[in-house]
Amino acid sequence: MKRMSRRDFTRTMALSAGVLASSSMAFAGPKFRITYANLSDEVPFGAAVAAGLKKAEARFPDAELTYLDNRFDAVKAVENARTVAASKPDLFIEYNIQAGANRVIAKLMDEAKIPVLAIQAPVAEAPLFAVDNLAAGTESGRVLAETAKAKWPTETPVVVIIGLPESGPMFLERGESAKKAINKAYPGIDMIDYTSQNDAGYVRQLATDTLTRFPNRKVLFWVHVDAMALAALAAVRNSGREQDCLISATGGERAAFPEIRRENSAYVGTYSFFPELWGDDILALAGAMLRKEAVPPKSNPKKQLFVTKQNIDQHYPT
Repeated sequence: MKRMSRRDFTRTMALSAGVLASSSMAFAGPKFRITYANLSDEVPFGAAVAAGLKKAEARFPDAELTYLDNRFDAVKAVENARTVAASKPDLFIEYNIQAGANRVIAKLMDEAKIPVLAIQAPVAEAPLFAVDNLAAGTESGRVLAETAKAKWPTETPVVVIIGLPESGPMFLERGESAKKAINKAYPGIDMIDYTSQNDAGYVRQLATDTLTRFPNRKVLFWVHVDAMALAALAAVRNSGREQDCLISATGGERAAFPEIRRENSAYVGTYSFFPELWGDDILALAGAMLRKEAVPPKSNPKKQLFVTKQNIDQHYPT
């Protein structure tokens, strides 16, 4: 891969800042038809993105949005894309993380001559709006390991990584970054890798089996998203092992916040992407694309950080 020069990097960042800063002026002239296909209306993170987009839509009166639900299913995502190709909107915003389906979707949109804005996972060469997976994995892994070091300075814990590698590069990069951060604190430590299969019941059983296997050890769980981390926490609590475990995740789902706030909780925190705030950023990029303005190949949400008991009230007031 060609290395980006400092000049190119500076230009990309300037483009990104310029596009996102102009969010309130993203559309001008005739009404644009935009179709948005959501990751899943049933998954809390996807629901937060869709809700934020609907809220932001009121600030973009020249955009007319239609909403579809991919249901976290590759077949449904392709089916929705065929519907989009037939209806021919001015722009298609696609939030689907299955790489194989996205290759088919890219071909469908190319044949229909419909521009695409991809969310979280690439759709061919379309502009991409995505979280910083490197930062998310690194910070969530670092805080988990440093918290364990401070709490159990003489112990070497069992490290369990629960990811979703089959979903593609997004979760792979996040998981690998977490491992590197943990390994920095515990050089050469062995790690147990699992896939969550995106199934909370499966994760509860994995966590229960792990705790049974290591009855006298401290255990660290790094989990790719909050929904699955909460399933691991339920297993920890049901096993009576909360004082032996620590859990770190990514996403920033509100269901995790009571656990982060709770005194002596095993839930260290979550790297929040603030999905409820994405609407303005996404529609600003959409407006720039529809006006044929230059947009960066990749843009990140404006706000991303690790949320802990110490800072949660600052970022998510009760």
